[in-house]
Amino acid sequence: MWSSQKRDLVVAIYEPAWFISVVEYLKRRGVRFHYYYSREAVPPGCVVYTDYGLFLDELADRANVTVIYDPSRDCRVLEKAILATKYADSYGTIVVGVDPGSRLSYVVLSDEELLLYGDGGLRELERDLDYILTCMPHRELRVKVGSGYNAAEVAMRIKNKYRVPVELIDEKYSTPSASRLDEVKFIKKRLKELKPFRYKDIYAAYKIAISKGVEVL
Repeated sequence: MWSSQKRDLVVAIYEPAWFISVVEYLKRRGVRFHYYYSREAVPPGCVVYTDYGLFLDELADRANVTVIYDPSRDCRVLEKAILATKYADSYGTIVVGVDPGSRLSYVVLSDEELLLYGDGGLRELERDLDYILTCMPHRELRVKVGSGYNAAEVAMRIKNKYRVPVELIDEKYSTPSASRLDEVKFIKKRLKELKPFRYKDIYAAYKIAISKGVEVL
């Protein structure tokens, strides 16, 4: 799923609650990572994310690893570590594609690469939008909403709350079907671990995210 990740991440977190939170988030993001066991076990070339001064001292003479020290346990520093595995310091344009309905499905993309996905209600979507705006360095955030049930309500709520560009997308052809297998195969390459007909709403949200629509004014 994460073709742009070029280096492994090593998690060296001392505080238990933050450790659990970070591991759950990394799994959700699909980030390739290992746990810290000892200085000698850290592979060369990787990125080490730690909140603990002792681990920082242990790795002080390991010139072949990048250590990101985060004693304040800040999501912005965690994102810095994730970006370092890509040899990057920021995302470009982040696009959120939303497949509306009684239950929302959505994807978060950067350069058409899947960063994360989710489903639920507006609360879950807004939780992730809050996280993006607070924690993930980026040049621009755009939200694209499929023109289905309650689309206008979702689009206007996001537009009014976040003051970001919002587009409405014709989602007539956004849901995968057997008659559009070439399109399904293309998107499947981008969503490698998600089966198209099991996660059809996530596929629809991805198609919405990469489509051009009409901006909500």
